[in-house]
Amino acid sequence: MYEEVQGAFARLQSALYAFNLTWPDHVISGVVWHLPLLTEQRTPDTIQVERLVGQEAVETTQMALVEFERDLGQAPGTVMRLPGYFVVSESVLEKVRQINALKDEVAAAIEKLRLELNLVPAARPRLMRRALGAKFNTKQLLRHIQCFEGAPRLITFTWAGHTTATGRVSTAKVRETLQASAEARASREGLQIEETPEYLELRTLVNMADTEVLTERKSVAPHPRAMLWFTDSSRYDAMIHANLPMFVMAGENTFEVRELKNFDRNARQAKRPDEKRRIEVLPNRDLFLSNRRREAEEISPNKVEEANVASTYRNTEY
Repeated sequence: MYEEVQGAFARLQSALYAFNLTWPDHVISGVVWHLPLLTEQRTPDTIQVERLVGQEAVETTQMALVEFERDLGQAPGTVMRLPGYFVVSESVLEKVRQINALKDEVAAAIEKLRLELNLVPAARPRLMRRALGAKFNTKQLLRHIQCFEGAPRLITFTWAGHTTATGRVSTAKVRETLQASAEARASREGLQIEETPEYLELRTLVNMADTEVLTERKSVAPHPRAMLWFTDSSRYDAMIHANLPMFVMAGENTFEVRELKNFDRNARQAKRPDEKRRIEVLPNRDLFLSNRRREAEEISPNKVEEANVASTYRNTEY
């Protein structure tokens, strides 16, 4: 049952080990920042980063590229991150693309198995762990490596402290969830179902079609990110979540790097001034009316393609 997932993972693992034997030979310089593992599913108020360079940075990255299992004491649902960059003398783009494609094959095999077993999407991590091992971490396994076949003029590492992720959910699914919650509360507290808060929320949706899609907003834990400038434009050309070190090409001139600092929640209370205004459907549930046309118009073009830099980057994907 799990052979296809295991086979895809074996190919990925082989490609990564081969990559680890070759990329260090092309490194000219680089810096990575070691972050402490989280022991609970909560980001602490402060995070101290440890700066690594030279052979120590290379060896730490080699281990991070093939580390897919939670470490001792690492809380479930958390992820190991190693932001940083390496300047290389020869392109590693095609090898990185092959590795990312193999990661996608693992994800596709897991999805195929889920559909065959007729399970909900939330079952993907469980299937992955049954196939590969109880301590395997989905995010560490499937996240892509970023590579840019060009020399930037500036790289800036920062902490994303107030990021939100948005998803889509049908009104029918929201109704189903509220109905189940109303029935459970009525049974638990001895109420009539019409007296439950969930039933009142259901009444709010009475004029909405089941097929209408709502935007669901969820807060994302603070995480390191990197912005790259290749052109003379004042706007960055790429912005990535700095989960693993990126690879960039050496150029004729050295480039500026604004390094990652320690995270301090108390110093980062201000939210982004350009946060989208949405019409709230249900208070306190972070469900909003979807405005796909407006969102499509606001999506900026892929700036790296405009800068004519071949890369693994696609808009703001991981």
